[in-house]
Amino acid sequence: MNDDATLITQWNSLTRVHRRIEASIERHLHRQLGLGVSEFYALRTLSEGVRAGAGLLYLNDLANGVGLSQSATSRLVTRLQDRGLITTHTSVVDRRSVEIELTAVAHHVLRLGSPILRQAVEEVVRQLGNEETDSDLLRYLCGNAGDSVIAHAQPDDSVAAH
Repeated sequence: MNDDATLITQWNSLTRVHRRIEASIERHLHRQLGLGVSEFYALRTLSEGVRAGAGLLYLNDLANGVGLSQSATSRLVTRLQDRGLITTHTSVVDRRSVEIELTAVAHHVLRLGSPILRQAVEEVVRQLGNEETDSDLLRYLCGNAGDSVIAHAQPDDSVAAH
């Protein structure tokens, strides 16, 4: 296979793996927290911005952080507000900007959600390990635990039941 074909094959493999992981995350988050992936990612983006010292984040920062358009981000913000996960207010620095802040409920959801994300990813990685997926990709997905996860990839009966 030439270099171009190899690159395309690897890219296609990565895309398929990403879709499977994203679908697993979506199922787990929806079932356990009643949230969609974009909602949870928005909360994480806001939390990471605050931890990075940005304080409150602007709507534009959130749109860039989650990769959505301004209009899609506005709808997302409305959903998060309706659920009591964020508050918004007009910026005192720039009255045209909206600042977004996480609520205590959102911080609780983030604490619950991180293990759910990990569980969803590990579920798919176990399945991929059983399907002879590229070991470098699996190692990357697993981080430092890559070799042990790959070596211990076993069929998971509870996964098959879903």
